[in-house]
Amino acid sequence: MKYEYSKGYEIVRFFERIVLNLHYRKIIYKGTENINEDHPVIFASNHRNAVIDPFLLLNACKKEPVFLARADVFIKPAVAAIMKWLHIMPVYRIRDGVENLGNNNESFRLSGELLKKRIPMALYPEGKHNPNMSLLPVQKAISRIVLPIEASEDFTLNSEVIPVGVYYPDIFGFLSDAYIVFGKPIKVADYRKQYEENPSLAANSLRRELENRMKELIVNIWNDVYYDEYVWAIDWNAPRLAKGKEDYLQASRKVVHTLDEMYHRDRPSFDMHIDNFRKAVSILEKQRLTSRDNVTKPASTTAIVLHLLFLTVSLPVTVFGFVNGIFPIIGYKKLLGFFKDPQFIPTVRVVSGMFIVPAFVVIQSLIVGLAFNGWWASAYFFLMPATFYFACWWRKWAKSLVRKWHVNRFVKKFPNSWRELIGLIKINNI
Repeated sequence: MKYEYSKGYEIVRFFERIVLNLHYRKIIYKGTENINEDHPVIFASNHRNAVIDPFLLLNACKKEPVFLARADVFIKPAVAAIMKWLHIMPVYRIRDGVENLGNNNESFRLSGELLKKRIPMALYPEGKHNPNMSLLPVQKAISRIVLPIEASEDFTLNSEVIPVGVYYPDIFGFLSDAYIVFGKPIKVADYRKQYEENPSLAANSLRRELENRMKELIVNIWNDVYYDEYVWAIDWNAPRLAKGKEDYLQASRKVVHTLDEMYHRDRPSFDMHIDNFRKAVSILEKQRLTSRDNVTKPASTTAIVLHLLFLTVSLPVTVFGFVNGIFPIIGYKKLLGFFKDPQFIPTVRVVSGMFIVPAFVVIQSLIVGLAFNGWWASAYFFLMPATFYFACWWRKWAKSLVRKWHVNRFVKKFPNSWRELIGLIKINNI
């Protein structure tokens, strides 16, 4: 049977897990106690970050889940073969041609066989990628798969749909954070009576419940008109809230919830905050700052000098890392050139870390071994990737230093504007 256990797949997953943990500063999993892979399970997640989303979900599973992805990715035979090996099967949408929708029958039939074998499935029920902090309308694909399967087994499979929320405070950032939250499972058998009376109504009910459950797990900015203002509010207020008992995800959700409550119950206050946020951004833009710059607690001059001193002392290691990592960097840039959508930036980074960097570590170590001796080759084999990774961190620290210096200069040069800014960005009552 297709998509069975694969040792090669496990080896790839092993290296992917290492690289993904190096790519992110922190990966936070919440609600993993809600996963019971002894039952037939379908994971239903929001989809913000290309292949990174499946990687993060994959790492929370003990078994090898099978993913369903849009069919247009499978057009080229070579790509289709790779996707199949990676346990990904196609789902056809109307945009793929009405004549192709019938092909879903085979995918849905195979999904049923996999679930009966207790092989987890994973879908992205929004139907397309959405980089924004919001949830698109959930489609019926999961209902169309799981309800008929349960009905064919007289609703005795005990299959569960597990809503999943993925959140990135900095979606395209390197060495940033990622949150993956698993909600309480939806038991498909609970829809038995409704399905026997009206299958379409049951499918819609399951879809609506899933959509509502997913909204509870993510940062959902539904108010598109003020989307940018909501993001600014998160940038300014979530870090302060997250230093308490809440993490950054909870803090971000609290900011959004507070603004939503104002919008519905106290529109004058909401409008006042929106106006304040826009004034704050105007002030920041004049100083070439952004909402991501830490203006609430600017770094002191002493801290900036110490930061600069550390970067200066560690510069030789950084230069060594970048010089010896020049070919992986070129390979990464070339690979990135094949993708126009920025959503693929983190994916290309991780893929480069899995294949391009190790390849050049081996090649360059062999060259060193031929030029000198085996001891130098062994040392280089470990030093090259370690110093290259340190150099990546150094670059992030250097960018951070520049931003701190800009904020410090702004505070000292325009103290009145800074105090005005602090008053504008704060949300009342949080």
